Amino acid sequence: MLPKKKTQVRKEEIVQAALAVIGERGVGGTTIAAIAEKAGMSEANIYRHFSGKREIFIALTEFIGNNIMKRAATIAAGSGSPLAKLQKIFTFHLALIAQNPGMPRFIFSEDIQIGDRELSQSLFLRMSGYVETLAGIIAAGVAEGEFTAGVAPRETALTLLGMLSFTALRWNMSNAAFDIREDGERLLHNFLQLLRGTHADNM
Repeated sequence: MLPKKKTQVRKEEIVQAALAVIGERGVGGTTIAAIAEKAGMSEANIYRHFSGKREIFIALTEFIGNNIMKRAATIAAGSGSPLAKLQKIFTFHLALIAQNPGMPRFIFSEDIQIGDRELSQSLFLRMSGYVETLAGIIAAGVAEGEFTAGVAPRETALTLLGMLSFTALRWNMSNAAFDIREDGERLLHNFLQLLRGTHADNM
């Protein structure tokens, strides 16, 4: 069992290294040599664990799914008000982007969206699940009277993710010239005020 665990740790290190390289060079500029250098291992060692760059990207897609979508589902299933759950998910997502600039660059890359339809579809399915998780939280907030009656849960969830994605895009384009967490928190506060309607003054 121990060797298997060691192999898994190595794979995680390689995926993290790939994410770091993507953050610096973009998807198109990411090479096995660059990943190996970032991970502090030989290229041969990379190939012991992955057949090539695409297999690393598949693992990276799973990493994103596990670290964002699964975390959101866990928060949604836990205790707390719908508003508190949205705040937790949004704050966690922002922090993850701040720690991993390569994440939005990977997701929004044309090399993935156009160049690899299978990977793009995998990301799309994971994001669709994320939208449904957020929509469920918003629907609960409407039902409990915490959010404005008549709000469309799915469309509101898409609006929230659109706001987050555009913030990540701006941050990447500015070369991290502003604090994405502070900027995002201000946007979230304003969004939740709108979502709560007449309850905004009680936030």
